[in-house]
Amino acid sequence: MHKIIGAALALATTVCLTAGTMSSAHAEKVVHRDARGDVIRVDYSDESGKDTQTPTPNTTAGDITATVVDHRRDNVFVTVRYVDLRPRDEMQGHFISLITNERIRRDITVFVFASSSLQGDVEMTTGASKVVKCSGLRTAIDYRANTLRLRVPRSCLSNPRWVRAGIGTFRSPADFDRMFVDDAGRAGEYRDAGPAYGARVHRG
Repeated sequence: MHKIIGAALALATTVCLTAGTMSSAHAEKVVHRDARGDVIRVDYSDESGKDTQTPTPNTTAGDITATVVDHRRDNVFVTVRYVDLRPRDEMQGHFISLITNERIRRDITVFVFASSSLQGDVEMTTGASKVVKCSGLRTAIDYRANTLRLRVPRSCLSNPRWVRAGIGTFRSPADFDRMFVDDAGRAGEYRDAGPAYGARVHRG
């Protein structure tokens, strides 16, 4: 497997519990505004095994502008808004990591490949990358409104009192030599540990 694919999978499923937060406020619904023009280009070197990060302020594809986490009685809804969500790369991905008050972690990754459905393929895994079956898990991508909406049944999260969400996007052109990343919780910064977690969102 090419390194760019491995890095994308790691980014989507490996998140540090000590990552930074977006806000310290507690609420049943949290809206977070992400800076525009903060997409990072990550170039990988097969020789050194290291990556080079370059700000790309003119990149609009996959640039997150806002996230909404809504914790209701039966489901957790996550909405992500983008400047431009039109599929234009070989691979485009969206990842949402949820941590509960019981330290249960569920990572949801939506992969959209050029050869697949524009609604993509969704998978839920544990923090140890073990696949979790969640029959009520639903995603919907609206390319006209540039939004992604996710529904996660609380039963798939052990019915938590509160959750925290880390949200991001990544994409790679056809040559897979580089990746463009936007962490909704950090402005112009990407970390291998994963996305920054936001505030605790209690059940409404």
